[in-house]
Amino acid sequence: MRLAPLLMLVAVVVLQLASDGWTILELTVLSPLLAATISGPFLTTVYAALALAASVLIGIHDELFTVNEGGLAAQMVRLTGIAVGGVMAVFVSRYNTQREVKLQNVTRVAEVAQRAVLPMAPTASGDLQLAVRYESAAAEAMVGGDLYEVVDSPWGTRLLVGDVRGKGLDAVRIASRVLGCFRLVAKHRPDIETVLTDLDEEVADVSGFDDFVTAVVLQIRDGQLDLVNAGHPDPFLVRGETTTTLTPVGRRSPLGLLAGDVALTSFALEAGDRLLLYTDGIAEARNVESREFFPLPSAVGQTLGQHRPLEDCLDDLVRQVQNWTRSALSDDVALLAVELPAAAGRSPADQPTAA
Repeated sequence: MRLAPLLMLVAVVVLQLASDGWTILELTVLSPLLAATISGPFLTTVYAALALAASVLIGIHDELFTVNEGGLAAQMVRLTGIAVGGVMAVFVSRYNTQREVKLQNVTRVAEVAQRAVLPMAPTASGDLQLAVRYESAAAEAMVGGDLYEVVDSPWGTRLLVGDVRGKGLDAVRIASRVLGCFRLVAKHRPDIETVLTDLDEEVADVSGFDDFVTAVVLQIRDGQLDLVNAGHPDPFLVRGETTTTLTPVGRRSPLGLLAGDVALTSFALEAGDRLLLYTDGIAEARNVESREFFPLPSAVGQTLGQHRPLEDCLDDLVRQVQNWTRSALSDDVALLAVELPAAAGRSPADQPTAA
């Protein structure tokens, strides 16, 4: 591909030399114009100079500069067109290069902003093993409205996964406020119902009329999982070969709507249990041909049910989604996986029990 401008120039020169009575020298301008789309200003300038030089030399060889029948004027018009086209190609190449540099700078700023909003979660918290993955639907940047956080508190490890309605800077702004609020209140509130209420009030204060955040907050301590859900997809529990959806007894409206009371649901955990918290970007991923949704429950069971590190499991799950959608994610995806090691489990039970 990088040699395409040179091949174009050579082809025009060969055709001109092989021609009998007709002139196509003006087509040499295609070489710098093509170079402008794939090369920088320097190479584009080189191809522009080569195109002009080749046209002059071939014009001399074919005696196109003769004054008979207006040959000199015609050749000068051709050379002027080639020169002007070459200059235009250099300016186009320079503009493209500046735009690419600007896009790279914006992307770096966006990635820094993403790391500030969503720093890397710890790989362990107390007795829990953790892993996170964030996949942005935008190829240019990693900024989105999906969020996650893990906080150690005197009452156990507290986890948050949420999804801000909308995209762009407004979603990032709301996500940053939710995360900041959670990091503060999760360390000081004795129960996660109050934590969720504080988050609800924070979103209502900082968001617009149509904005809201879906979220699920978990607390894990001594083999017990407490859960409150505000309009978010239910987490999965993988126990051996069984995958269970952790459906709350009561589900409240998304954050920001000031819905009122919060219903707490508790589950008993066992040694070796694995949890997956996620955003709807993975649940709503569609196959590009059949338009079917990604089979998330079975994929979670097959992936997290294997005795592999959590990071490898999440990598595998993301690859499955990308294969399903042909890498065309329509929404951001945030994944938070948790493993309860043997020392932290409760007495065995076939299924999780809600309290």
